[in-house]
Amino acid sequence: MMNKLPYLLSIFIIIILDQLSKWYVLEEMLLNKAYAHKVPRDFITWMTEVKAAYLPPVSVNVLDGYVNFSMVWNRGVSFGLFQQSGAGVWGLVGVTGVIVLGLLVWFFKAENMNTRTSLVLIIGGALGNIIDRARFGSVIDFVDVYFGEWHYPAFNFADSCIVIGVLLMLLNSFTSEKSDKSYSLKKNK
Repeated sequence: MMNKLPYLLSIFIIIILDQLSKWYVLEEMLLNKAYAHKVPRDFITWMTEVKAAYLPPVSVNVLDGYVNFSMVWNRGVSFGLFQQSGAGVWGLVGVTGVIVLGLLVWFFKAENMNTRTSLVLIIGGALGNIIDRARFGSVIDFVDVYFGEWHYPAFNFADSCIVIGVLLMLLNSFTSEKSDKSYSLKKNK
């Protein structure tokens, strides 16, 4: 039986990194560009104040021709699908919360380190986005990857963790399936 404490600490670290990245981009980069007279809040104040500064569409070029940090308030789910407002936001928080609880049950039952690592990334990312949705009624997305006129839907650190976790889970399912088959073939010989 593996020690689960490092994994649980990793979930906490993912949440903190996600919130720090959102605070930095929102307060230090975009707020200064949209409202030069506003003084950015420190991270602790930003986390403890529920009021949101719904910024107008502002953008900071990060890598010319490829990446901007652009303010996007995502009121839907991944890639802005199923946009919600009002009570619908709490429905999304509730559904996401139930999914996270299911993933936590899976996490505590999982024996495979790769499965646990994948679940840590997914759970940490989901909780980071739940915090936004509960605080602001929407998720802060800011990474805008583009090429010419084509733009990938805006995303954030939490979204990246979720996607990487799912990809690792898929990769693990293919590699463990092959190793299970090779083991069973060796066993039958």
